[in-house]
Amino acid sequence: MSEKNSRDDVDFLKRRLSREKKARKQAETLLSEKSNELYDALQDSKQTESRLKLALWAAQESFWEWNAKDDQFAIRAFSYKSIKEFHWSSNTFSLLRHVHEEDISNLEFQWALVLHCDQDRLELSFRYRIKGQFLWMRLRGRVLERDGNGSAIRIVGTIRDITHEREAEQSFHLMASAFASSKEPMLVLSNDLKITECNNAGQRLLSLKDKTTCFGWALFDVLDESSDKLTQLQDKEVRFETNLTLAGGRKLPVDVALAKFENRYQNKPYIIATLRDISDRKMSESLLRQLAMHDELTGLFNRTGLNDVLDKYLSGEQKFSLMFIDLDGFKQINDGAGHELGDLCLRRVAKIMEQVPVIDKIVTRWGGDEFVIVLPSCDVKRAEKIGLSVIEGIENLKIESQSTELRLSASIGIASFPCHGQSVERLIQNADAAMYQAKIHGKGCVNIYEQGLWESMKAQVSLLADLRKTIEHDQLDFFIQGKYDIHGTLKCGELLCRWHSALHGNISPGVFIPLAETHRLDFSIGLQALHRACEYIKVMDEEREPVQLAVNISANQLLDPGFPSQAVAICREHNVAAKNIEIELTESIFMQNEEQAIAALNTLRRYGFALALDDFGSGFSALSYLCMFSFSTIKLDRSLLKDIHRDEKALALFQGIIAMLRRLKMHTVVEGVELSEYLPVLREARVDLLQGFYFDKPAPFGQFMARLPLRGII
Repeated sequence: MSEKNSRDDVDFLKRRLSREKKARKQAETLLSEKSNELYDALQDSKQTESRLKLALWAAQESFWEWNAKDDQFAIRAFSYKSIKEFHWSSNTFSLLRHVHEEDISNLEFQWALVLHCDQDRLELSFRYRIKGQFLWMRLRGRVLERDGNGSAIRIVGTIRDITHEREAEQSFHLMASAFASSKEPMLVLSNDLKITECNNAGQRLLSLKDKTTCFGWALFDVLDESSDKLTQLQDKEVRFETNLTLAGGRKLPVDVALAKFENRYQNKPYIIATLRDISDRKMSESLLRQLAMHDELTGLFNRTGLNDVLDKYLSGEQKFSLMFIDLDGFKQINDGAGHELGDLCLRRVAKIMEQVPVIDKIVTRWGGDEFVIVLPSCDVKRAEKIGLSVIEGIENLKIESQSTELRLSASIGIASFPCHGQSVERLIQNADAAMYQAKIHGKGCVNIYEQGLWESMKAQVSLLADLRKTIEHDQLDFFIQGKYDIHGTLKCGELLCRWHSALHGNISPGVFIPLAETHRLDFSIGLQALHRACEYIKVMDEEREPVQLAVNISANQLLDPGFPSQAVAICREHNVAAKNIEIELTESIFMQNEEQAIAALNTLRRYGFALALDDFGSGFSALSYLCMFSFSTIKLDRSLLKDIHRDEKALALFQGIIAMLRRLKMHTVVEGVELSEYLPVLREARVDLLQGFYFDKPAPFGQFMARLPLRGII
């Protein structure tokens, strides 16, 4: 084929393409105008129905309507010569079974936008199987009605077979673009993949003095690709990367795109091959891949690098253990001493992890202060020992900050493949869940994943979400348990929080209170309890003799500098004197911050609140706390009552504590009184108040108030 003839062919194709585009544009304009007329006519009146049918017939369109009520598509096709119409209906799932699998995602996405978002118009193309073959269909639609939530409940539109236009457009586009740009090396191939034409860029890429030299060459003679793969090209596009053999045998990496089109003048298909030099890109990709797979601060693998390695391990079914590591105390260092020192800590921790004595280990900075170590051919027992050595190394780090030595530790969770997960995501989830358990067990330790742990963690997340919602809507219940003197007279009460979840049933305070404290929800619970106590006191004051109510406040909330002013503001809001509220706290407040705790308690006492030290005698009770601060009430833990009616040592210990508190002139309350046998001993010890199931159980406020004497009657 001469160069002049080739140019003539191209010019002819361009002119034909221009005419085709102009004709299609006119048809599209007409179709758009008539479709808009259809929508307006359907809204306004049925008088123009015949003209709309004519417009649809002329545009070869069919009308469809969808209703949310029955999820049915109703399609109507019109005939100009016949008054009959073709009616057909089906549901969404039946239609999707006939849509080409490559078009389903886009169809579902566009449909969802119209159905649930503010998009009122729909226009898309997809392939639909009719009588065993896929046809291109263009679907247009408009939302006519939406419900109160904004979801579409009625959509109408038109649908048309555009297979012919689509094929023609694709063929002309491929032919025109093949020679429209001189920057892309392009070859025209016969159906047997022999070169029949080449543009100037292709000539330069092949290093040819005369482009006709390559005419007749088979494509697979110049590419490092098997002829079998290239001949698999049917009615679709193929793209791949390979090497091109140049003159002198030099190899050049190229991106190859093959596309088949039909020649309208000859009954022979042609293939356009586009070749792109990607040598610079390959070099850049190599560098970028190196950067993309490593953490900039520590030089360790990042998440991308870890996932790449684990995918290879999983595909090769190689056994390994995975350690998920979270630093304990890093946030305090990073926030208190500065990010520069925090970065130094992370680099030093990374060095410790890189020294793990396992061949081919993979050390990863997962994010923030979290790390992952993959230990090939390592069982969980050996991984546990390695984890303990990592913790020891981290705890031995000496971090100096303004003449202060800071310390770090770590909590580690371990999961192994294939026992604890068959996918990267599940393995990391399970190791993370095991690490979280290690933190619950006291931090600075190693925990191996056990079956069901992840599910338990998911249940806890669900419980936390439900608790958060309950607190936000002020739906917690507050019961009251009375405090009685030795004669059984009700003297005061303690407000106790209870939770009945619609999803999880009755949840023990021993479960949801620690959960609330972990996630700082205890602040809201404490304030709600104060509000409720004030409300109860106001009601009692109107009908009964009001009594003091005790409210449990967490150590975290008591250490909040704003809490004392919040507490007194709540009392003033309800016009309740602060002396009617007793605030109970545990001695853990002193363990967290002794100086700040004493300051907070002094402030509360100045405001007039009564203060009680709860659970005295449990755990590591320290008598020094009694000397540091004068509590109005000391509540003895129920553990001190055990066997005092039949064990001389238990009785002696109990009597000694009561005597000491009486000498300190502190009011005493004994919890857990459940047996009548305790009463003689408690009477002899001269305990001030008793609390326990022997007298009553925590009950709703109405039942508690019924036990109080009427106003003026004592």
